[in-house]
Amino acid sequence: MSREIIEIIHRLADEGKAITTATVRARLSGPVNMAELISLVNRHRQDPASLPATPAASAQSGEAQPPDDRLAALEEKVRQLEARLARLEEPGA
Repeated sequence: MSREIIEIIHRLADEGKAITTATVRARLSGPVNMAELISLVNRHRQDPASLPATPAASAQSGEAQPPDDRLAALEEKVRQLEARLARLEEPGA
């Protein structure tokens, strides 16, 4: 569970939002040990670098694409899939 809390703290920090027990708790997928939550939030407030970097947080920042680039990539993927589908629908294929 602490891994999920840490990931949420990193995401909130990346978004520039306040990191409080309430904001973290609102994003959790289920119940959480409040002592652990409070401890991690306080730890982040004192020294943000003290929380380990999560693989998901670093992967997300690397995958972030501008909307235009993402749209162009999706349009190209649709074109590829349409061409593939047309080949599969050809008689004798």
